[in-house]
Amino acid sequence: MCLYVREISMAKGRQIQQILRRSKNRIKIRRAQVVLSSEQGFKIPAIADMLHFSPQHIRSIIKEFNEKGLKALDQKPRSGRPEKFSQEQCALIVETALCPPDLLGCPFKRWSLEKLREYIIKDKVVKSISIEKLRSILREKKVKLRRTKTWKECNDPKLKSKKN
Repeated sequence: MCLYVREISMAKGRQIQQILRRSKNRIKIRRAQVVLSSEQGFKIPAIADMLHFSPQHIRSIIKEFNEKGLKALDQKPRSGRPEKFSQEQCALIVETALCPPDLLGCPFKRWSLEKLREYIIKDKVVKSISIEKLRSILREKKVKLRRTKTWKECNDPKLKSKKN
């Protein structure tokens, strides 16, 4: 007995084709290819040869699709180290970065990553945070900190005459 995906309606078939054409998630695309190949009547060993998956993985994708439908194509949460910062902490970091530092009692007009990091730690939003993690949180929320430009001015009173 061969394992195939359940009957797919025309609407679901169109959704799967849109996933294949427009999705940027490679895992979702590959799973949609497995589902469509099975729908077209290909057996598991043939799909495994075409897509370079193991037959067991193809069986698990087909079984999951038969149970959950299109949700089976989504990427599963991965195991690993949990996030160090909660969503509330990230929101406070972003809110602080968007607020002018002089309103928070700091003696400067713009945030640098180092100054923002020091303020967040001093304000006890987080215990510790690296500059790179701070940068990635801000980049994820599309917050840009501008570099502070500095320049030196000349003290020479004859500067204008020398310039001309």
